[in-house]
Amino acid sequence: MRLVFSGLESPVEVMPGRCSTIEVENQTLFTRIAQSLLSGEGRYATEPFSIWEGEDELRPKDTLLVIDNPLSLPWDDRVFMGSIVKRIEREYLEDEDLRRAVEELQRSIATRMMSLELGMNADLGFSLEWDLKRYLKFMGFGVSYQGSKSFLDNLLNFLSLALDSGDKRVIAFVNLKTFLSKNDFETFLEQLSFLKTKVLLLENKQDVNQYEYEQKRAIDLDFIES
Repeated sequence: MRLVFSGLESPVEVMPGRCSTIEVENQTLFTRIAQSLLSGEGRYATEPFSIWEGEDELRPKDTLLVIDNPLSLPWDDRVFMGSIVKRIEREYLEDEDLRRAVEELQRSIATRMMSLELGMNADLGFSLEWDLKRYLKFMGFGVSYQGSKSFLDNLLNFLSLALDSGDKRVIAFVNLKTFLSKNDFETFLEQLSFLKTKVLLLENKQDVNQYEYEQKRAIDLDFIES
């Protein structure tokens, strides 16, 4: 996959299992690129860009998940959770024994609830059949995010969530390295290499360190690329 910015000399290659990093020291250009990625407007953004897979141009809003605040990861992203719920529904429908057991439990719960002595005169009952999707929503099904865990642990858990959902979008972080030590970043790179995740980093500082699973594009204050 290639990310092409009109203001850069050559495309930024984004590959599964490797981190593609754009380091932009010029604050004005950094801000323009960040705003453009967040907007998802592609060729019509402040800093026009396009995304390509081979000869096919892709829609930015369908291709990028941009996280401008890494401290606030989008755990409830609709694409992630929608895909996971569909996966659970599919597995549930295919497992006849499980489905029968759950339906029996549901009927038992309904019977016990209706056995309450409420002194009602009207005929009351449940009008809706048990539905897995409604149940998951009602019970607050989602990722077990724990604020007590380290930022790195939660970040790796987020990558696992993306994998579980089957989502193919590129996860683009703005200034992620600000929150990670050198060792933490190496662990992050090893995990995304294992998961084959597509990750793009936009950083406003140059990092002199070289990492096995990172490819970098540096742009200095005078817009010179290296």
